[in-house]
Amino acid sequence: MIKHILLPFTRDKAMELRLGDEVYLTGAIYIVRDATLRRIFEEGVAPPEKLEDQIVFLGAPSFIKEDDRYRILSVGVTTAQRMEKYIPSLLSEYRVRGIIGKGELSEKVSSSFKENKAIYFMFVGGAAALATSSIVEVEKVWWEDLYGEALFKVKVSQLGPMYVAIDSQGNNLLLTNKEVVVRNLREILKELR
Repeated sequence: MIKHILLPFTRDKAMELRLGDEVYLTGAIYIVRDATLRRIFEEGVAPPEKLEDQIVFLGAPSFIKEDDRYRILSVGVTTAQRMEKYIPSLLSEYRVRGIIGKGELSEKVSSSFKENKAIYFMFVGGAAALATSSIVEVEKVWWEDLYGEALFKVKVSQLGPMYVAIDSQGNNLLLTNKEVVVRNLREILKELR
């Protein structure tokens, strides 16, 4: 089912989504990457704004600064698995309600989405032009010393399509599909022997 969501992303909105839903987001989101998360979790620096009921996009934009304004030239989604160790804490400590990434997350992390009634949105890899075109403005940038891995707050309009890959019940689309594929492959291989 196609869903258009106005942010912030509350618990109730998360609970309405189902595995495989196609989603488009409008409102403010935060862009983070490895260095941003290391600063928060390994250096112990609290995010400068509350992240409760917010969406975090895993990516590192290319940008320019003109006077005191930032403009993102390109931003694509990055592999969520690399940041998997931080995701449970993002959800439980900072109450982030949604994470946008690409690729598979483990069963262990799936349970964190269930416990915190949060969503993992899978965005298409290699579609930076699509993601970038939805950015209306850069509202704020913190930790500029991290360059492209700084913490960005951006306003987006109809960011998508993305798909619910882990729902608020902990159901994991990619792991489920992987199990089906492996089972089918075993059956095919049996028939070939």
